[in-house]
Amino acid sequence: MIHLNTQKIVIPIDFSETSMLALKHGAFLAQYCKGEVFLVHIITRHWEKYNAFEPVVTLENIDEASATVQKKLEEIAADIRKEHGVEVTCMVNSGSPTKEIVNYAKEIKAGVIVMGTHGYSAWEDLIIGSNALKVITKSPCPVITMSQYAERLGYTKIILPIDTSGHTRQKVVPILELAKIFSAHVYAVAIVGENEPQEKGPLEVILRQVEVAAKDAGVSCSTELIDKVKNRAIATVKYAESKSADLIAIMTDQDAEISGFFLGPYALQVIHHSKAPVISFKPEEHPENAGFSILSGTSGF
Repeated sequence: MIHLNTQKIVIPIDFSETSMLALKHGAFLAQYCKGEVFLVHIITRHWEKYNAFEPVVTLENIDEASATVQKKLEEIAADIRKEHGVEVTCMVNSGSPTKEIVNYAKEIKAGVIVMGTHGYSAWEDLIIGSNALKVITKSPCPVITMSQYAERLGYTKIILPIDTSGHTRQKVVPILELAKIFSAHVYAVAIVGENEPQEKGPLEVILRQVEVAAKDAGVSCSTELIDKVKNRAIATVKYAESKSADLIAIMTDQDAEISGFFLGPYALQVIHHSKAPVISFKPEEHPENAGFSILSGTSGF
């Protein structure tokens, strides 16, 4: 079972606008949950210079660049410690951002990664090729991503989409845990495609299960089913906007069998179009659950 662990929060920093916004979200989350922040910067060798610094830093000397970046991170860390009262560790390395970020998260046994959806090589940030999306598919822990529009900190309204994918219920427990921490209201919503009328019944069952689980957890929750939609991802984003949501929770495998990638088109579209932060959970696979369906284990989560 997936649980939420906010004791060690990794925040990749490349000094872009969205990475600095992710820093604010991650630091706030750490303060609220009494966690620790780990700032990570990966020097990518194909960059010619760092315009974030004055004077401009060239990468002719990696050691010199690393020292400069480390100093910059330590300055940011000092501000975080002062403002949020949390422990902060800084790490600078070179290589592939995705590989180094994921390896570091595994090394320290991170509970959450918080990062912007653009940065590092913004001109290459296209659909499945972006660093944020690659991190999501390879991360050992949940990943919270956000665009430049996610200015509100904290979570008071969380969208919990329920669909027909086999692991849709795995995100229920960690989201209820997060909602309890922030005293947030959870909006569990089943969005049914225009060619999926047969799915309404099973999804209504799961929505009732979510209501019971939320009540047992002491979390405020409402449920809704929306049918006959043309694009479930866009419908999810619009629903989140109608509720002024602070967070959308998704599983990475939603519609993955259609795309051929582990990160399905539903997840891709939600992450790219949402103005609210999105938390992505990678499903847990268990050999004994090879035949898992959306109605497996309907007695609870």
